[in-house]
Formats: sequence, structure tokens, C-alpha cells
Amino acid sequence: MRGMAGTIFLLATIAIAFAVELARGALGNDTVLLSLGALPDSGQLLGQYWRILSFGLLHADLYHFVLNVALLLWVCPVVERRVGPAFLVSLFFAASVLSGVAILLKHVVEPSVGTSVGASGGLFGLLGAALVLVYRIPPANPALRRGLWLTLLGGIAFSLLPGVSMAGHVTGLLVGVLAALFVRLHPASRIT
Repeated sequence: MRGMAGTIFLLATIAIAFAVELARGALGNDTVLLSLGALPDSGQLLGQYWRILSFGLLHADLYHFVLNVALLLWVCPVVERRVGPAFLVSLFFAASVLSGVAILLKHVVEPSVGTSVGASGGLFGLLGAALVLVYRIPPANPALRRGLWLTLLGGIAFSLLPGVSMAGHVTGLLVGVLAALFVRLHPASRIT
């Protein structure tokens, strides 16, 4: 995993947060998830703005965690090879925070019971960036491009399921696309 410092950092951060969740018995428990930093679906932060960052490191259950780790391991190397670890990590957190804001705004308009958690807003940001970057840096492997498009289509389809945040996913995706259109490419980015 040489040259993958950003990917490793994000993976370790999410894994550590998941280990804390396991230790605290938070999986499937909204009360404990709230104590760890989940976004309340009531839309009320009550001055606890740090939740807009922390919610993106938490996961509702093992399946949620595994899906996000798989997406992370698929898209992070694509982005990191092209723009470097600093941009990768910065984009993940920017997309995650902005997806949290979108989720919060949705719940201000349509409050409900429960919590919102997950790294997928940040990961959709990285997926959007990966899609742009494989077109900005020719020649890109056609199989890689197809795989990223299929991942996006699968992710959008998954976003239609109940309890999954389309607002968070789309916001993250848009942040990633916009960031990748304007980022300066990594000097060694001619790798396919």
C-alpha cells in the first residue's frame, strides 16, 4: 500500500470509530449513536455543530460499515494516485461535512425520529472526483471508467432505499465533481 497514506488514514479513522461503536454497543442503538456524534433526524443540533463532522465517521451496523469500507478501498486509490493524499483527505471531510449539512437541512424541513450516520457522503464525494479525474487524465483504463460508472449507478440505486440519505449522497457527489474539475493534478498522475 505504498503511496496510499491518505487511503490508509481514512480507513484507519473509520475503523477506529467503528471499534468505539462496537465497544459502546452503538450498532442499531440511536441513543448511543447520538452520544457518539450522530446527526439527530429531528433536525435539531442544539449548538452541537461538531456532529456535522462526527456523524460521517459512524455507521449504523456491520453491513453499512462493510459497504463503505469496500467503496473506500475502491475509489480512494483512484483519487489519491491522481491528486495526492492531502486532497483526498480534505475532499473526503469537505464532502462529508457538506452532506451532513444537506441531511440536516432536509430534517429541518421534514423532521423524523432516529439518527443519520455514515461515511458515504464523503465517499460519494471521492467517487465523483474519481469519475472526473479518470477523464481529465488520458489515457485512463476503459475498464476503470466503466467500473466507476457502475459503482455510481449502484450507489444511486441504493440511495433510493428507505433509510438511506439521497440528499447526503448527491451532495457529496456534487462536491467531489466540482472539486475534481478545478484541482491541480498530482505530478505522477499519468498512471492509468
